[in-house]
Amino acid sequence: MTSDIDVRARRRLRPSRSLSVLLLLMFVAAAVRLGLLLLEWPASNSDEGTMGLMAMHIAEGSHFPSFMYGQSYMGTAEAYLPAAVFRVFGPSLAGLRVPMLLLFLLFLAALYVLARRLYGNAVALVSVGLLTLGSRELYGHQLVAQGAMPETLLIGTLLLLLAHRLLDTPEDPSHAGAQRWRLAGWGAAATIGLWSTVLMAPFVLTSAVLVWMTLRRRAAWPSGGLWALSGGLLTGAVPWLLHDFTHPWRDSGVVSVVTMYLNGGTGLNGEQSAGLMSQVTNTVTTSLPYITGGSAIAHPFSRTAWAYGYSRSWHPPTDDAVATLWGIALIVLWAMALVTCIRALRHRRSAPDERSGEAPARAQLYGRMAMLTAAGLTVVAFAASSTPGVAPANNARYLIGVLVATPAVVAAVWSLRSVAPRFGGPLRAAVLIFVAMTLALGTAQAYRDASRGPGEATSRQLIEALRREGITHIYSGYFDCNRLTFVSREQIICAVLFGSPAEGLHPGFDRYLPYRTEVRADPLATYVFRSGDSRNTALGRLTCHWQKRWRFAGYEIWQPAAGCPVPAAKDG
Repeated sequence: MTSDIDVRARRRLRPSRSLSVLLLLMFVAAAVRLGLLLLEWPASNSDEGTMGLMAMHIAEGSHFPSFMYGQSYMGTAEAYLPAAVFRVFGPSLAGLRVPMLLLFLLFLAALYVLARRLYGNAVALVSVGLLTLGSRELYGHQLVAQGAMPETLLIGTLLLLLAHRLLDTPEDPSHAGAQRWRLAGWGAAATIGLWSTVLMAPFVLTSAVLVWMTLRRRAAWPSGGLWALSGGLLTGAVPWLLHDFTHPWRDSGVVSVVTMYLNGGTGLNGEQSAGLMSQVTNTVTTSLPYITGGSAIAHPFSRTAWAYGYSRSWHPPTDDAVATLWGIALIVLWAMALVTCIRALRHRRSAPDERSGEAPARAQLYGRMAMLTAAGLTVVAFAASSTPGVAPANNARYLIGVLVATPAVVAAVWSLRSVAPRFGGPLRAAVLIFVAMTLALGTAQAYRDASRGPGEATSRQLIEALRREGITHIYSGYFDCNRLTFVSREQIICAVLFGSPAEGLHPGFDRYLPYRTEVRADPLATYVFRSGDSRNTALGRLTCHWQKRWRFAGYEIWQPAAGCPVPAAKDG
């Protein structure tokens, strides 16, 4: 079945024609996302604003962070790449997102190469074609620079590709130099990936098994290979090591990642999971559909499920039959691909000699197994955490790595023709057309939202209004602070306030503490909260004398006539 997938199609598709189709698909992918990027859709948030501020500081040469401000995990590749753009064109939201688009296009190219080696040209091109389009959630995760999403896709694919090439290369001294470079590349990709995000762990583990299998073949292990591998691992780990060697153990990246996972990740807002059964169910019926584009047809008119939103109480719908069937279908196709791969491996164990011509086929099967296992571990780790038990759609970004296994799922669909010769062909076509139409619908929904949304125009209007009043320091909520500071290019400096009418106001989570210090030093720092925010009620109960209180662009703005001090930080 999948071991013989697309033999005739590979003969029909000439390399030049395949390359032309690939380039056309990548052009479409770039054009669709560039259009959304220029429309400043989706709206930015403070985590993306933090990434933009880090890029500004890097471009200015004032700071070179190893991890995202305010935490000891999640590397800063998404800040260093835009910093190069900022150096040439100046800071902007488009400049921040363009590198994310480039990373995604590189992912498509790398996935095509990997899928072609594992499953053939037809499956590779169909996989890239489906990933060319997407849903509103998918486009958001691919474009917004807020946390290692494009890196997970690209580096996860590269790890599998390099590991497969290591195992697939013949035992010939003439290949020693290339093998050393592949070992160094795999090592660097592994540690750079883990520095960027813990989501890379399944890909590092599964691809490491292929590297270990190469190591077992002593004749295939090149001289100096261990040094090349060690050098690659060390090079990729440099930013992580520089951080951990200069910080206490409790603030190290390893401790921070373990603590975050045990606490269920971010975005849970203190809520508790209903238990493992709820987590598994929500993963299959909600999280998987949202991260693979099924939300486009399951909830076409619902608000988008973002990782960070302005309302803590809103969650996307989870009780939808279409989303449930979409998730179950994905699990079934993954299981079909896995069972087929295991059967093919058992069959090939009878090969008498590695040099008999069976080794490349066996390496191909092991590559497929690594891809399927990486996706499976990604889902299992997510379902085992409390995240899907609380916010299965809003936090579906943690499953972004499953997209790397798109060729395996497409191959399972492709094999339907072999499994059922009479109706398998039409069924295969129907499934692929249905998925493509769903993703096309998701693309239309994204552009519909982009045409309705103001982008960052409202933020710029607010910033300009504050500047006209001579306001340069403000207090606001977490979801606004760093976004406004970045959009204003630090002309407006913001510090976060948490609180409610019952508990009053107190300093919140300021990722970059110098901003808090600067704002607190200004006795006339202004309070800016969204209309309807309970912190406005808390402000109204203060005994401060207000010079001016006004509303603008959906915000309530409180200008003190004299000092209106904020209590000292409770939680730093």
